[in-house]
Amino acid sequence: MIKKKKVAIVRGKFLNQYEMQSFEPLASKFDITAFGSLSSFHDTFAFPTVKLPSPMDLLDFPYKMPILNRAFIDAQYLLGLENHLEGFDIVHTAETYYHYTQQSLNARKRGNVKKVIATVLENIAHNNEGIWGRKKFKKSARDGLDHIIALTNRTKEALLLEGAKDDKITVVSHGINTSRFIPSARKSTNRLTILFVGRLEVYKGIYEVIYAFKRLLEDKDLRAYSLTLLVVGNGSEKKELLQREKELKISRYVTHLDVTYADIPDVYKKADIFVAPSKESQYWIAQYNTSLLEAQAAGLSIVTTYSGGIPENVGNTAVLVSPGDVLSLKKELKEFILYPQKRKTYGSNARKRALEVHDVKIISKQISKVYEQVLTE
Repeated sequence: MIKKKKVAIVRGKFLNQYEMQSFEPLASKFDITAFGSLSSFHDTFAFPTVKLPSPMDLLDFPYKMPILNRAFIDAQYLLGLENHLEGFDIVHTAETYYHYTQQSLNARKRGNVKKVIATVLENIAHNNEGIWGRKKFKKSARDGLDHIIALTNRTKEALLLEGAKDDKITVVSHGINTSRFIPSARKSTNRLTILFVGRLEVYKGIYEVIYAFKRLLEDKDLRAYSLTLLVVGNGSEKKELLQREKELKISRYVTHLDVTYADIPDVYKKADIFVAPSKESQYWIAQYNTSLLEAQAAGLSIVTTYSGGIPENVGNTAVLVSPGDVLSLKKELKEFILYPQKRKTYGSNARKRALEVHDVKIISKQISKVYEQVLTE
């Protein structure tokens, strides 16, 4: 019997079910162990999890991340990780500037592991280099990693601008379990639900969502429609957002939910239109947006923005507007409300793309191919 190669997936605090669903199909082929922090987002998968202490586990306090990142160069550090990685054939880490990527490379130098690869999401060249030591971390990773998985082609371009070698980079996106997220039988009625799923933060465009929704409620062409905005998620803007909804006098039309990932597929079944108007800043551009994968798998019509990796995510299965453009956002949502056949066509195309491009079985095969390539080099 051939012994399975041992793979360590290191994600620290950010270990989560959204990403790990693409790795679970690999559990039959590789001996996988995930490494998270004591307070990682999720810890139950089709493979075991090891939890290690991290500065990220500390309770929130004023200026927490600036302080920790300067104290540790990067706070994504896992105590004792190097020793725990002994005997692994591949360590699959994340980002070139995360501290546990350096720990994984140090473990390889000690002879504890054979190969180290990293998935990189960052899509702004030379971002995250302002803190002392970060630039050195990134160069060490670019030079030392055996391979890099770039989430998007935009991420790959950023890596190339920073000096990474083209032949060391493979583009593999996140995947979605299309058996969990499935379309529901939607009827062409005048009662419609617009869905937003994500962090309640300015960069997610949540204020643009409520402003556009306010304009929809006031639109004379839509008087015959009963519209609901369903907002799923939490974040630093929630208190202010609720206050703004009161000021706009739309609170009774807006429902807020905070659900577990196990229950999120049912939320999509309640919706008719999905909206994700991500914005941009000097230091952040949308990297991919997992909720767009979920919406595609659920067969929803989608309005989103030309931001970062989003166009690569949705292809031609969504309507895209410029970030921050409330009027265009409202216009495209109105089109989907007025024309049920358009909703149906876009929804069908979205589901088709999820099955043919984003399904976890497809993505896991791409990851497996990278593993096999690295192990033979």
